[in-house]
Amino acid sequence: MHYALLALWFVAPTTPFTTAAPVPNDPAAVRKLLDAQWADLEKGEPDASKALLALAGRPKDAVPYLREHLKPLKLTKERVQQLLTDLGSDKEAVWKGAFYELEYQDPRLAIELVDLMDQVTEAPARQRLVTVLSGRSLEYLDKYLMNKAVTLRPLGKGEGYNFQAEGSWWAEHKVDRLNVGEFVGCPKRKWTRAVRAISLLEFFGTPDAVATLKELAAGHPDAQPTKMAKEALDRLKDKP
Repeated sequence: MHYALLALWFVAPTTPFTTAAPVPNDPAAVRKLLDAQWADLEKGEPDASKALLALAGRPKDAVPYLREHLKPLKLTKERVQQLLTDLGSDKEAVWKGAFYELEYQDPRLAIELVDLMDQVTEAPARQRLVTVLSGRSLEYLDKYLMNKAVTLRPLGKGEGYNFQAEGSWWAEHKVDRLNVGEFVGCPKRKWTRAVRAISLLEFFGTPDAVATLKELAAGHPDAQPTKMAKEALDRLKDKP
């Protein structure tokens, strides 16, 4: 569980929790606030912790919002193929839609890294795919990868891969290592946000929150958010 929520976990039974600032009651204003806090959950500190604590004070609003936005990590090969095609579109709305979906529903959930790179060989789809696989932003794509030839280079004897353009960087090929560890070679901000949101659902522990955790736990077994959802459910079972 996120450290900012651990403190609340221990004090909540005896201390009423209040938010630091007044919260609007108008539905449109509430939605706007939730959208902003949802966006902050994928940022660094202190923004992420501030958003977590603010959402923790509004379970009636936060739980249905999180259920709407959190999806289990399930992706078919057929869906990946369509998204890969869309990445090469000249229409900005089409290729960006595919890019944003693949940021969360990572293509490696359904197709191996090497196969992905073998399939997508033409620009600009290849550069857009590599940006997704590297956990980089659209700004990074525009600045460093557009119009650059990008190759996949194996390392050692099956130890892994690097992407190679004007420089080289780690290309993660194992789903169970995506976004995991102290030094993350291919960060996935959308997965980081999901993990933080899972901490919130565990903190709430309501039937609706548990139902959402169960949906997330049905995702790809090796994906970090799936594992976190399963662990949260196990802890909730043991909670008195």
